Amino acid sequence: MMFWLFSILGVAAAFNNPPGVDIWCGKAYYPTNASFEPGGWLDSPALSTVPLLDLKVRPRMSLYTASDEKGSFIIDAGISYINGEPLGSDTVTGEHGSQSLEISISIEGSQLTVHHIVPLNSSSTEVEFSLLHLLPRFESYNVTLKASHSNSHHVYTATTSLYHLPSRTDGGSVTKVDSLYGGLSVQNQTDPSVWTPLLPYSYYVSWDGWLEKSLDNVQKFKDDGYNIIHIVPNAGLANEAFNFTELSLFLDKMDEVGLWLMYDMRWTYKNLTSVREQVDILKDHKSMLLWYTGDEPDGQGDPLNATRITYDLLKSIDPYHPVSLCLNCYNFYFEEYSSGADIILSDVYPIAVNTSWSTVYETPCNTTYGCCGCDDCEGSVEDISVRLDKFAEYQTWLGASPKPFWGVPMAFGNETFWTRYPTAAEEVTMTMLSVNHNAKGIVMWDWPTTTELANVTSALSRVLAGDEVTGFLLGAPTVSLQAKGHSKMDVAGWRLGDRMLISILSLQTPSWSSSVTVDLPEGAQSVTQVLWGSGEWKLVHGHLVKKGGNGLETDLVVVELASR
Repeated sequence: MMFWLFSILGVAAAFNNPPGVDIWCGKAYYPTNASFEPGGWLDSPALSTVPLLDLKVRPRMSLYTASDEKGSFIIDAGISYINGEPLGSDTVTGEHGSQSLEISISIEGSQLTVHHIVPLNSSSTEVEFSLLHLLPRFESYNVTLKASHSNSHHVYTATTSLYHLPSRTDGGSVTKVDSLYGGLSVQNQTDPSVWTPLLPYSYYVSWDGWLEKSLDNVQKFKDDGYNIIHIVPNAGLANEAFNFTELSLFLDKMDEVGLWLMYDMRWTYKNLTSVREQVDILKDHKSMLLWYTGDEPDGQGDPLNATRITYDLLKSIDPYHPVSLCLNCYNFYFEEYSSGADIILSDVYPIAVNTSWSTVYETPCNTTYGCCGCDDCEGSVEDISVRLDKFAEYQTWLGASPKPFWGVPMAFGNETFWTRYPTAAEEVTMTMLSVNHNAKGIVMWDWPTTTELANVTSALSRVLAGDEVTGFLLGAPTVSLQAKGHSKMDVAGWRLGDRMLISILSLQTPSWSSSVTVDLPEGAQSVTQVLWGSGEWKLVHGHLVKKGGNGLETDLVVVELASR
Protein backbone atom coordinates (compact mmCIF):
# COMPACT_ATOMS: atom_id res chain seq x y z
CA MET A 1 0.00 0.00 0.00
CA MET A 2 2.75 2.46 0.95
CA PHE A 3 4.59 1.64 -2.27
CA TRP A 4 1.47 2.56 -4.23
CA LEU A 5 1.12 5.83 -2.34
CA PHE A 6 4.67 6.89 -2.99
CA SER A 7 4.39 5.86 -6.62
CA ILE A 8 1.55 8.35 -6.94
CA LEU A 9 3.65 10.98 -5.22
CA GLY A 10 6.40 10.37 -7.71
CA VAL A 11 9.82 8.90 -7.48
CA ALA A 12 12.16 11.01 -5.39
CA ALA A 13 12.84 14.10 -7.42
CA ALA A 14 15.70 13.92 -9.86
CA PHE A 15 17.93 16.21 -7.85
CA ASN A 16 21.56 16.71 -8.80
CA ASN A 17 23.13 14.83 -5.89
CA PRO A 18 25.08 11.67 -6.75
CA PRO A 19 23.68 8.40 -5.34
CA GLY A 20 24.13 8.15 -1.59
CA VAL A 21 24.89 11.85 -1.07
CA ASP A 22 22.65 13.50 1.53
CA ILE A 23 21.47 17.01 0.70
CA TRP A 24 19.80 20.02 2.32
CA CYS A 25 18.32 22.62 -0.02
CA GLY A 26 19.86 20.51 -2.79
CA LYS A 27 23.41 20.89 -1.43
CA ALA A 28 25.85 18.30 -0.11
CA TYR A 29 26.91 19.11 3.45
CA TYR A 30 29.12 16.27 4.69
CA PRO A 31 32.89 16.87 4.42
CA THR A 32 33.26 13.55 2.60
CA ASN A 33 31.11 14.83 -0.29
CA ALA A 34 32.07 17.26 -3.02
CA SER A 35 30.21 20.37 -4.07
CA PHE A 36 27.93 20.33 -7.12
CA GLU A 37 25.34 22.63 -8.66
CA PRO A 38 22.12 22.02 -6.68
CA GLY A 39 19.71 23.10 -9.43
CA GLY A 40 16.16 24.20 -8.70
CA TRP A 41 17.12 27.89 -8.81
CA LEU A 42 14.36 30.23 -9.98
CA ASP A 43 15.76 32.99 -12.19
CA SER A 44 14.17 36.24 -13.26
CA PRO A 45 12.44 35.76 -16.63
CA ALA A 46 13.91 37.41 -19.70
CA LEU A 47 12.44 40.86 -20.25
CA SER A 48 10.11 41.47 -23.15
CA THR A 49 11.12 44.05 -25.74
CA VAL A 50 7.54 45.35 -25.85
CA PRO A 51 5.12 46.24 -23.05
CA LEU A 52 2.78 43.46 -21.95
CA LEU A 53 -0.68 43.57 -20.40
CA ASP A 54 -0.47 41.42 -17.28
CA LEU A 55 -4.20 40.81 -16.86
CA LYS A 56 -5.32 38.81 -13.84
CA VAL A 57 -8.55 38.19 -11.96
CA ARG A 58 -9.17 36.37 -8.68
CA PRO A 59 -11.92 36.24 -6.05
CA ARG A 60 -11.09 38.45 -3.11
CA MET A 61 -11.92 35.65 -0.71
CA SER A 62 -10.72 32.09 -1.11
CA LEU A 63 -14.29 30.94 -0.58
CA TYR A 64 -17.80 32.22 -0.10
CA THR A 65 -20.62 30.38 1.63
CA ALA A 66 -24.39 30.29 1.25
CA SER A 67 -24.68 32.90 4.01
CA ASP A 68 -22.74 35.45 1.93
CA GLU A 69 -24.95 37.71 -0.17
CA LYS A 70 -22.17 39.23 -2.24
CA GLY A 71 -18.56 38.68 -3.20
CA SER A 72 -15.93 40.58 -5.13
CA PHE A 73 -13.23 40.04 -7.72
CA ILE A 74 -9.78 41.64 -7.65
CA ILE A 75 -8.53 42.73 -11.07
CA ASP A 76 -4.94 43.54 -12.02
CA ALA A 77 -4.29 45.22 -15.36
CA GLY A 78 -0.64 46.10 -15.04
CA ILE A 79 1.92 46.96 -17.69
CA SER A 80 4.73 44.43 -17.42
CA TYR A 81 7.87 43.39 -19.25
CA ILE A 82 7.86 39.93 -17.63
CA ASN A 83 4.36 38.45 -17.78
CA GLY A 84 1.37 38.99 -20.01
CA GLU A 85 0.27 39.50 -23.58
CA PRO A 86 1.70 42.15 -25.91
CA LEU A 87 -0.27 45.37 -26.04
CA GLY A 88 -1.21 46.62 -29.47
CA SER A 89 0.59 49.70 -30.77
CA ASP A 90 -2.62 51.72 -30.60
CA THR A 91 -3.10 50.76 -26.96
CA VAL A 92 0.30 51.84 -25.74
CA THR A 93 0.30 55.33 -27.23
CA GLY A 94 -0.05 58.17 -24.75
CA GLU A 95 -0.10 57.99 -20.97
CA HIS A 96 -1.18 54.64 -19.54
CA GLY A 97 -2.84 56.28 -16.57
CA SER A 98 -5.35 58.09 -18.78
CA GLN A 99 -6.43 54.91 -20.58
CA SER A 100 -8.84 52.22 -19.49
CA LEU A 101 -10.08 48.73 -20.29
CA GLU A 102 -13.67 47.63 -20.62
CA ILE A 103 -14.04 44.33 -18.81
CA SER A 104 -16.74 41.71 -18.48
CA ILE A 105 -16.67 38.78 -16.05
CA SER A 106 -18.79 35.69 -16.55
CA ILE A 107 -19.30 32.77 -14.17
CA GLU A 108 -19.78 29.30 -15.60
CA GLY A 109 -23.35 28.03 -15.37
CA SER A 110 -24.69 31.42 -14.32
CA GLN A 111 -26.52 34.20 -16.12
CA LEU A 112 -24.52 36.69 -14.08
CA THR A 113 -22.16 38.95 -16.02
CA VAL A 114 -20.22 41.72 -14.31
CA HIS A 115 -19.21 44.80 -16.31
CA HIS A 116 -16.66 47.38 -15.21
CA ILE A 117 -14.12 49.95 -16.41
CA VAL A 118 -10.57 49.35 -15.16
CA PRO A 119 -7.68 51.81 -15.60
CA LEU A 120 -4.81 50.52 -17.69
CA ASN A 121 -1.70 49.82 -15.61
CA SER A 122 -3.74 49.47 -12.42
CA SER A 123 -3.73 46.84 -9.71
CA SER A 124 -6.12 45.56 -7.07
CA THR A 125 -9.32 47.03 -8.52
CA GLU A 126 -12.19 45.51 -6.54
CA VAL A 127 -15.46 44.72 -8.33
CA GLU A 128 -18.44 43.44 -6.35
CA PHE A 129 -21.01 40.92 -7.58
CA SER A 130 -24.12 39.24 -6.18
CA LEU A 131 -24.08 35.66 -4.93
CA LEU A 132 -27.84 35.40 -4.47
CA HIS A 133 -28.44 33.56 -7.73
CA LEU A 134 -25.31 31.41 -7.69
CA LEU A 135 -26.04 27.90 -6.42
CA PRO A 136 -23.78 26.85 -3.51
CA ARG A 137 -21.85 23.66 -4.33
CA PHE A 138 -18.61 21.89 -3.44
CA GLU A 139 -17.20 22.09 -6.95
CA SER A 140 -15.56 25.39 -7.87
CA TYR A 141 -16.98 27.64 -10.60
CA ASN A 142 -14.89 28.59 -13.61
CA VAL A 143 -14.67 32.36 -14.10
CA THR A 144 -13.63 34.16 -17.30
CA LEU A 145 -12.68 37.81 -17.61
CA LYS A 146 -12.54 39.48 -21.02
CA ALA A 147 -11.02 42.92 -21.52
CA SER A 148 -10.81 45.23 -24.50
CA HIS A 149 -9.40 48.67 -25.21
CA SER A 150 -11.27 51.33 -27.16
CA ASN A 151 -8.29 51.73 -29.51
CA SER A 152 -8.06 48.04 -30.33
CA HIS A 153 -10.23 45.15 -31.51
CA HIS A 154 -8.15 42.66 -29.56
CA VAL A 155 -9.78 40.88 -26.59
CA TYR A 156 -7.59 39.93 -23.64
CA THR A 157 -8.64 37.03 -21.42
CA ALA A 158 -7.93 35.90 -17.87
CA THR A 159 -9.45 33.05 -15.88
CA THR A 160 -9.84 31.99 -12.27
CA SER A 161 -12.01 29.76 -10.10
CA LEU A 162 -14.59 30.65 -7.47
CA TYR A 163 -15.75 28.64 -4.45
CA HIS A 164 -19.34 29.23 -3.33
CA LEU A 165 -19.82 26.51 -0.73
CA PRO A 166 -22.90 25.23 1.09
CA SER A 167 -23.22 26.37 4.68
CA ARG A 168 -21.90 23.95 7.27
CA THR A 169 -24.50 22.07 9.30
CA ASP A 170 -22.11 19.99 11.43
CA GLY A 171 -20.87 22.74 13.74
CA GLY A 172 -17.49 22.90 12.02
CA SER A 173 -15.56 26.09 11.33
CA VAL A 174 -14.90 27.99 8.10
CA THR A 175 -11.76 30.01 7.33
CA LYS A 176 -11.37 32.49 4.47
CA VAL A 177 -8.12 33.81 3.03
CA ASP A 178 -8.27 37.41 1.77
CA SER A 179 -6.34 37.65 -1.50
CA LEU A 180 -6.26 41.46 -1.33
CA TYR A 181 -4.51 42.01 2.01
CA GLY A 182 -3.53 38.43 2.86
CA GLY A 183 -5.35 37.96 6.15
CA LEU A 184 -7.61 35.26 7.54
CA SER A 185 -11.27 35.64 8.48
CA VAL A 186 -13.21 33.16 10.60
CA GLN A 187 -16.95 32.61 10.61
CA ASN A 188 -19.02 33.45 13.67
CA GLN A 189 -20.57 30.26 15.06
CA THR A 190 -23.87 31.89 16.08
CA ASP A 191 -24.27 34.28 13.14
CA PRO A 192 -22.73 32.77 9.97
CA SER A 193 -23.05 36.08 8.11
CA VAL A 194 -20.43 37.63 10.44
CA TRP A 195 -16.72 37.17 9.71
CA THR A 196 -13.93 38.21 12.07
CA PRO A 197 -10.37 38.97 10.92
CA LEU A 198 -7.69 36.92 12.66
CA LEU A 199 -3.96 37.68 12.82
CA PRO A 200 -2.35 34.42 14.03
CA TYR A 201 0.32 34.95 16.69
CA SER A 202 1.66 31.86 18.38
CA TYR A 203 4.29 29.13 18.61
CA TYR A 204 4.91 25.68 17.28
CA VAL A 205 4.08 23.78 20.49
CA SER A 206 5.60 20.46 21.51
CA TRP A 207 2.87 17.86 22.03
CA ASP A 208 4.74 15.20 23.99
CA GLY A 209 7.19 17.71 25.49
CA TRP A 210 4.62 20.13 26.96
CA LEU A 211 0.97 20.27 25.88
CA GLU A 212 0.15 16.58 26.44
CA LYS A 213 1.32 16.78 30.05
CA SER A 214 -1.78 18.65 31.24
CA LEU A 215 -5.15 19.57 29.80
CA ASP A 216 -4.82 22.81 31.77
CA ASN A 217 -2.02 23.85 29.38
CA VAL A 218 -4.66 24.69 26.76
CA GLN A 219 -6.19 27.37 28.98
CA LYS A 220 -2.74 28.55 30.10
CA PHE A 221 -1.61 29.04 26.51
CA LYS A 222 -4.80 30.93 25.70
CA ASP A 223 -4.44 33.08 28.82
CA ASP A 224 -0.89 34.00 27.77
CA GLY A 225 -2.43 35.79 24.79
CA TYR A 226 -1.86 33.41 21.89
CA ASN A 227 -4.85 33.01 19.58
CA ILE A 228 -3.87 29.83 17.73
CA ILE A 229 -1.84 26.74 18.63
CA HIS A 230 0.35 24.76 16.24
CA ILE A 231 0.83 21.32 17.79
CA VAL A 232 3.92 19.43 16.58
CA PRO A 233 3.01 15.73 16.21
CA ASN A 234 4.93 12.90 17.84
CA ALA A 235 7.14 11.17 15.26
CA GLY A 236 7.88 8.42 17.80
CA LEU A 237 4.35 7.00 17.64
CA ALA A 238 3.51 4.19 15.24
CA ASN A 239 1.18 6.51 13.30
CA GLU A 240 3.72 9.41 13.47
CA ALA A 241 0.92 11.70 14.60
CA PHE A 242 -1.12 11.45 17.81
CA ASN A 243 -3.05 9.21 20.12
CA PHE A 244 -6.31 10.58 18.76
CA THR A 245 -8.38 9.46 21.74
CA GLU A 246 -6.17 11.60 23.94
CA LEU A 247 -5.92 14.44 21.41
CA SER A 248 -9.71 14.68 21.19
CA LEU A 249 -9.84 15.80 24.84
CA PHE A 250 -7.51 18.67 24.01
CA LEU A 251 -9.45 19.55 20.86
CA ASP A 252 -12.68 19.72 22.86
CA LYS A 253 -10.94 22.05 25.30
CA MET A 254 -9.74 24.26 22.42
CA ASP A 255 -13.30 24.37 21.12
CA GLU A 256 -14.45 25.43 24.58
CA VAL A 257 -11.93 28.23 25.21
CA GLY A 258 -11.71 29.53 21.62
CA LEU A 259 -8.12 28.58 20.80
CA TRP A 260 -7.68 28.02 17.07
CA LEU A 261 -5.82 24.96 15.78
CA MET A 262 -3.14 24.85 13.08
CA TYR A 263 -3.00 21.11 12.44
CA ASP A 264 0.42 19.68 11.56
CA MET A 265 0.89 16.59 9.34
CA ARG A 266 4.65 16.97 8.76
CA TRP A 267 5.50 13.29 9.27
CA THR A 268 2.50 11.88 7.41
CA TYR A 269 1.46 14.30 4.66
CA LYS A 270 2.88 12.08 1.89
CA ASN A 271 0.75 9.14 3.13
CA LEU A 272 -2.59 9.99 1.54
CA THR A 273 -4.47 7.31 3.46
CA SER A 274 -3.25 8.78 6.74
CA VAL A 275 -4.15 12.29 5.57
CA ARG A 276 -7.73 11.19 4.87
CA GLU A 277 -8.01 9.55 8.27
CA GLN A 278 -6.70 12.61 10.10
CA VAL A 279 -8.94 15.02 8.19
CA ASP A 280 -11.99 12.92 9.00
CA ILE A 281 -11.14 13.19 12.70
CA LEU A 282 -10.34 16.91 12.73
CA LYS A 283 -12.34 18.73 10.09
CA ASP A 284 -15.60 19.12 12.05
CA HIS A 285 -14.06 20.75 15.12
CA LYS A 286 -15.09 24.37 15.55
CA SER A 287 -11.51 25.28 16.58
CA MET A 288 -10.04 23.99 13.30
CA LEU A 289 -8.33 26.90 11.50
CA LEU A 290 -6.01 25.50 8.81
CA TRP A 291 -3.92 22.52 7.73
CA TYR A 292 -0.10 22.34 7.72
CA THR A 293 1.53 19.75 5.48
CA GLY A 294 5.20 20.02 4.49
CA ASP A 295 7.66 21.21 7.11
CA GLU A 296 10.71 22.34 5.11
CA PRO A 297 9.97 20.02 2.17
CA ASP A 298 12.47 21.98 0.07
CA GLY A 299 15.24 21.48 2.60
CA GLN A 300 14.52 17.79 2.98
CA GLY A 301 14.19 17.21 -0.75
CA ASP A 302 10.67 15.80 -0.69
CA PRO A 303 9.29 14.73 -4.09
CA LEU A 304 8.55 17.89 -6.06
CA ASN A 305 4.89 17.03 -6.55
CA ALA A 306 4.27 15.82 -2.99
CA THR A 307 2.91 19.05 -1.53
CA ARG A 308 0.62 19.64 -4.52
CA ILE A 309 -0.87 16.14 -4.50
CA THR A 310 -1.72 16.43 -0.82
CA TYR A 311 -3.07 19.95 -1.36
CA ASP A 312 -5.46 18.72 -4.06
CA LEU A 313 -6.63 15.91 -1.79
CA LEU A 314 -7.26 18.29 1.11
CA LYS A 315 -9.23 20.67 -1.09
CA SER A 316 -11.40 17.79 -2.31
CA ILE A 317 -12.29 16.52 1.18
CA ASP A 318 -12.25 19.78 3.17
CA PRO A 319 -12.67 22.94 1.08
CA TYR A 320 -13.58 24.95 4.19
CA HIS A 321 -10.00 25.40 5.45
CA PRO A 322 -6.78 26.68 3.85
CA VAL A 323 -3.56 24.68 3.56
CA SER A 324 -0.14 25.90 4.68
CA LEU A 325 3.47 24.72 4.60
CA CYS A 326 6.89 26.07 5.57
CA LEU A 327 9.81 26.62 3.18
CA ASN A 328 13.36 26.75 4.51
CA CYS A 329 15.52 27.34 1.44
CA TYR A 330 16.49 30.63 -0.14
CA ASN A 331 15.73 29.47 -3.68
CA PHE A 332 15.19 25.76 -4.31
CA TYR A 333 12.24 24.61 -6.44
CA PHE A 334 10.07 27.38 -5.00
CA GLU A 335 7.41 27.02 -7.69
CA GLU A 336 6.92 23.30 -7.21
CA TYR A 337 6.82 23.23 -3.42
CA SER A 338 4.80 26.44 -2.96
CA SER A 339 2.12 25.17 -5.37
CA GLY A 340 0.94 22.89 -2.56
CA ALA A 341 -0.37 25.58 -0.22
CA ASP A 342 -2.56 28.64 0.15
CA ILE A 343 -0.21 30.13 2.77
CA ILE A 344 3.61 29.97 2.77
CA LEU A 345 5.59 30.17 6.00
CA SER A 346 9.27 31.17 6.00
CA ASP A 347 11.58 29.96 8.78
CA VAL A 348 14.82 31.94 8.75
CA TYR A 349 16.91 31.59 11.91
CA PRO A 350 19.70 34.21 11.76
CA ILE A 351 20.60 34.74 15.45
CA ALA A 352 23.87 33.46 16.96
CA VAL A 353 24.73 31.37 13.91
CA ASN A 354 27.80 31.15 11.67
CA THR A 355 26.44 31.31 8.12
CA SER A 356 29.75 30.84 6.31
CA TRP A 357 31.18 27.86 8.21
CA SER A 358 29.14 24.91 9.49
CA THR A 359 30.05 24.30 13.11
CA VAL A 360 28.13 21.01 12.95
CA TYR A 361 29.63 19.50 9.78
CA GLU A 362 32.93 21.43 9.65
CA THR A 363 32.47 22.59 6.06
CA PRO A 364 32.06 25.96 4.34
CA CYS A 365 28.56 27.15 3.44
CA ASN A 366 27.77 28.89 0.16
CA THR A 367 25.27 28.75 -2.70
CA THR A 368 26.40 25.27 -3.80
CA TYR A 369 27.63 23.54 -0.64
CA GLY A 370 27.07 23.15 3.06
CA CYS A 371 24.37 23.43 5.71
CA CYS A 372 24.72 26.16 8.34
CA GLY A 373 21.15 26.29 9.67
CA CYS A 374 20.18 29.37 7.64
CA ASP A 375 20.30 28.84 3.89
CA ASP A 376 22.20 31.54 1.95
CA CYS A 377 21.96 33.90 4.92
CA GLU A 378 24.24 36.71 6.09
CA GLY A 379 23.65 36.09 9.78
CA SER A 380 21.67 39.25 10.56
CA VAL A 381 18.00 39.96 11.27
CA GLU A 382 17.69 41.39 7.75
CA ASP A 383 17.85 37.81 6.45
CA ILE A 384 14.20 37.58 7.49
CA SER A 385 13.02 40.54 5.41
CA VAL A 386 15.24 39.58 2.47
CA ARG A 387 13.65 36.12 2.36
CA LEU A 388 10.08 37.42 2.52
CA ASP A 389 10.81 40.00 -0.18
CA LYS A 390 12.43 37.31 -2.34
CA PHE A 391 9.44 34.99 -1.99
CA ALA A 392 7.16 37.83 -3.09
CA GLU A 393 9.47 38.48 -6.05
CA TYR A 394 9.38 34.81 -7.03
CA GLN A 395 5.58 34.95 -7.11
CA THR A 396 5.78 37.96 -9.42
CA TRP A 397 8.20 36.17 -11.74
CA LEU A 398 5.86 33.18 -11.89
CA GLY A 399 2.89 35.39 -12.76
CA ALA A 400 0.98 33.80 -9.90
CA SER A 401 -1.79 35.25 -7.79
CA PRO A 402 -0.31 36.42 -4.47
CA LYS A 403 -0.24 33.92 -1.64
CA PRO A 404 0.09 35.24 1.92
CA PHE A 405 3.34 34.74 3.81
CA TRP A 406 3.77 34.10 7.52
CA GLY A 407 6.92 34.49 9.57
CA VAL A 408 8.56 31.88 11.80
CA PRO A 409 10.90 33.77 14.18
CA MET A 410 13.35 31.64 16.16
CA ALA A 411 12.64 31.26 19.87
CA PHE A 412 15.18 28.50 20.57
CA GLY A 413 18.94 28.22 20.98
CA ASN A 414 21.87 26.42 22.60
CA GLU A 415 21.69 23.65 20.02
CA THR A 416 23.35 22.49 16.80
CA PHE A 417 24.13 25.64 14.75
CA TRP A 418 22.80 28.25 17.25
CA THR A 419 24.96 29.15 20.26
CA ARG A 420 22.27 30.95 22.29
CA TYR A 421 18.63 31.93 22.47
CA PRO A 422 17.53 35.28 21.04
CA THR A 423 17.13 38.15 23.45
CA ALA A 424 13.71 39.70 24.04
CA ALA A 425 14.66 42.64 21.81
CA GLU A 426 15.79 40.30 19.02
CA GLU A 427 12.54 38.32 19.29
CA VAL A 428 10.37 41.40 18.94
CA THR A 429 12.54 42.68 16.07
CA MET A 430 12.27 39.40 14.14
CA THR A 431 8.50 39.40 14.55
CA MET A 432 7.94 43.02 13.61
CA LEU A 433 10.41 42.85 10.71
CA SER A 434 8.29 40.00 9.34
CA VAL A 435 5.15 42.10 9.78
CA ASN A 436 6.80 45.12 8.12
CA HIS A 437 7.49 42.92 5.11
CA ASN A 438 3.90 41.78 4.78
CA ALA A 439 3.75 38.66 6.94
CA LYS A 440 0.12 38.08 7.94
CA GLY A 441 0.78 35.56 10.68
CA ILE A 442 3.54 34.71 13.16
CA VAL A 443 4.27 31.21 14.48
CA MET A 444 7.54 31.04 16.44
CA TRP A 445 9.71 27.94 16.78
CA ASP A 446 9.22 26.69 19.45
CA TRP A 447 7.37 26.28 22.76
CA PRO A 448 8.29 25.91 25.58
CA THR A 449 10.92 28.61 25.40
CA THR A 450 12.83 30.76 27.91
CA THR A 451 11.01 32.82 30.52
CA GLU A 452 12.38 36.00 28.94
CA LEU A 453 10.96 35.16 25.53
CA ALA A 454 7.69 33.80 26.93
CA ASN A 455 7.13 37.08 28.80
CA VAL A 456 7.88 39.40 25.89
CA THR A 457 5.87 37.41 23.34
CA SER A 458 2.92 37.21 25.71
CA ALA A 459 3.04 41.00 26.04
CA LEU A 460 3.35 41.48 22.28
CA SER A 461 0.42 39.12 21.67
CA ARG A 462 -1.92 41.57 23.44
CA VAL A 463 -0.94 44.18 20.86
CA LEU A 464 -0.61 42.27 17.59
CA ALA A 465 -3.59 39.97 18.09
CA GLY A 466 -5.78 42.76 19.46
CA ASP A 467 -8.69 44.04 17.40
CA GLU A 468 -7.17 47.45 16.67
CA VAL A 469 -3.80 46.34 15.28
CA THR A 470 -5.35 43.37 13.50
CA GLY A 471 -7.76 45.77 11.82
CA PHE A 472 -4.87 47.80 10.42
CA LEU A 473 -2.64 44.89 9.40
CA LEU A 474 -5.41 42.91 7.69
CA GLY A 475 -7.47 45.83 6.41
CA ALA A 476 -4.95 47.94 4.50
CA PRO A 477 -1.94 47.50 2.22
CA THR A 478 1.54 47.47 3.74
CA VAL A 479 3.37 50.65 2.75
CA SER A 480 7.13 51.07 3.14
CA LEU A 481 8.09 54.42 4.70
CA GLN A 482 11.45 56.17 4.44
CA ALA A 483 13.62 57.08 7.43
CA LYS A 484 16.44 59.64 7.23
CA GLY A 485 19.38 59.87 9.62
CA HIS A 486 19.69 56.15 10.38
CA SER A 487 20.88 53.69 7.74
CA LYS A 488 19.48 50.60 9.45
CA MET A 489 15.90 51.61 10.07
CA ASP A 490 12.93 49.62 8.73
CA VAL A 491 9.57 51.42 8.76
CA ALA A 492 6.14 50.40 7.47
CA GLY A 493 2.63 51.80 7.72
CA TRP A 494 -1.00 50.77 7.28
CA ARG A 495 -3.63 53.45 6.66
CA LEU A 496 -7.32 53.15 7.48
CA GLY A 497 -9.25 56.34 6.78
CA ASP A 498 -7.64 59.21 8.68
CA ARG A 499 -5.48 56.99 10.94
CA MET A 500 -2.20 55.22 10.23
CA LEU A 501 -0.44 52.48 12.18
CA ILE A 502 3.34 52.87 11.92
CA SER A 503 5.96 50.27 12.86
CA ILE A 504 9.50 51.62 13.34
CA LEU A 505 12.46 49.27 13.82
CA SER A 506 16.11 50.00 14.49
CA LEU A 507 17.99 46.99 13.11
CA GLN A 508 21.39 47.78 14.59
CA THR A 509 22.46 46.29 17.92
CA PRO A 510 24.32 49.33 19.36
CA SER A 511 22.38 52.34 20.58
CA TRP A 512 22.28 55.38 18.30
CA SER A 513 22.41 59.12 18.89
CA SER A 514 21.49 60.66 15.54
CA SER A 515 18.28 62.54 14.81
CA VAL A 516 15.95 60.39 12.69
CA THR A 517 13.04 61.61 10.58
CA VAL A 518 10.32 59.35 9.17
CA ASP A 519 8.41 60.65 6.16
CA LEU A 520 4.63 60.42 6.51
CA PRO A 521 1.71 60.94 4.12
CA GLU A 522 0.59 64.51 3.69
CA GLY A 523 -1.67 65.78 6.43
CA ALA A 524 -0.11 64.02 9.45
CA GLN A 525 -1.42 65.84 12.53
CA SER A 526 -0.56 64.05 15.77
CA VAL A 527 0.58 60.85 17.46
CA THR A 528 -2.58 59.59 19.13
CA GLN A 529 -1.44 56.22 20.52
CA VAL A 530 1.76 54.46 21.54
CA LEU A 531 1.10 50.73 21.35
CA TRP A 532 4.68 49.52 21.85
CA GLY A 533 8.01 51.17 22.54
CA SER A 534 9.50 54.26 24.12
CA GLY A 535 6.79 56.77 23.27
CA GLU A 536 9.50 59.26 22.29
CA TRP A 537 8.57 59.75 18.63
CA LYS A 538 7.14 63.24 18.12
CA LEU A 539 5.30 64.75 15.18
CA VAL A 540 7.22 67.76 13.82
CA HIS A 541 6.10 69.53 10.63
CA GLY A 542 4.33 66.42 9.35
CA HIS A 543 7.19 64.00 10.14
CA LEU A 544 7.92 61.59 12.95
CA VAL A 545 11.15 62.67 14.67
CA LYS A 546 13.29 61.10 17.39
CA LYS A 547 16.84 61.76 18.57
CA GLY A 548 18.76 58.70 19.69
CA GLY A 549 17.55 55.32 20.78
CA ASN A 550 18.41 51.82 21.84
CA GLY A 551 19.74 49.08 19.64
CA LEU A 552 17.03 46.82 18.20
CA GLU A 553 14.38 49.27 19.34
CA THR A 554 10.81 48.68 18.17
CA ASP A 555 8.05 51.30 18.23
CA LEU A 556 4.44 50.94 17.19
CA VAL A 557 2.38 54.13 17.07
CA VAL A 558 -0.86 55.44 15.59
CA VAL A 559 -0.85 58.80 13.80
CA GLU A 560 -3.89 60.95 13.05
CA LEU A 561 -4.05 62.21 9.45
CA ALA A 562 -6.14 64.86 7.76
CA SER A 563 -9.23 63.46 6.05
CA ARG A 564 -8.85 62.82 2.35
